[in-house]
Amino acid sequence: MNGNQLKLFMMSLMLLDHLIPLLPPQFATPIHMVTRCVAVFFAFMAVEGLHYTRSRKNYLLRLYGWAAIMFTGNTLINSLIIKDPMYFSYNNIFLTLAVGVTILSLIDFAKHEKKTVFKIITTILTIILTLAVCLGLIPAEGVFVIIPFMLLSYFFRNNAKKRDISYMIFAIPLFIMPLLGLSNYSFEMIKEQIGGNPDFLFILVIPFIHLYNGKKGNSNPAFKYLFYIFYPVHLWIITLVNFYLHQG
Repeated sequence: MNGNQLKLFMMSLMLLDHLIPLLPPQFATPIHMVTRCVAVFFAFMAVEGLHYTRSRKNYLLRLYGWAAIMFTGNTLINSLIIKDPMYFSYNNIFLTLAVGVTILSLIDFAKHEKKTVFKIITTILTIILTLAVCLGLIPAEGVFVIIPFMLLSYFFRNNAKKRDISYMIFAIPLFIMPLLGLSNYSFEMIKEQIGGNPDFLFILVIPFIHLYNGKKGNSNPAFKYLFYIFYPVHLWIITLVNFYLHQG
């Protein structure tokens, strides 16, 4: 399957996940678990985009530009219409992807830069940016999964076996950490913790990555901007519908 076909499928899963507030509560946990592959798939495609893009500057400007659009839309909807934190729209995967691509661009620059002084400066900038996003100084979502995932995808891009093994190794602490410090380790308690913290299931993305044939697909500009438009618009619509359904 080409990139566009896989993106369309992942967008349908993303829509299903974001519809959870409007669905019966018993569907929330299973849907949330099976859709953990979505964000990391788009992160994987961002790594691919970094490799294939003709202009990294324009690619980054596009990601940061849509992150700004998403932030502006969220702010306007939250402050002018909703005004209730319970229903606020916070999502902004564009910012996470933009920061991830920036980190990878700096690493790539340092790898190919011959002058030691520029290598050192770039390495320091990379460390500072990575720490900033991990410490929450940059309000990006899902950074503890998406940024490491992007790094693994970048470093093992040319070795699918090592890439897949690195994903599975990374999934282990994501599975274990929510279980640490439980008052008891009954089946029900473990089940509840796993259901509430299913980030380790990002590994469900592996078969979809193997389905990817390395081709972009239809080069129509409509496909290029479909995800950029669909992501904020569907989230804002769902946010507003959820808010109005719970009024009065």
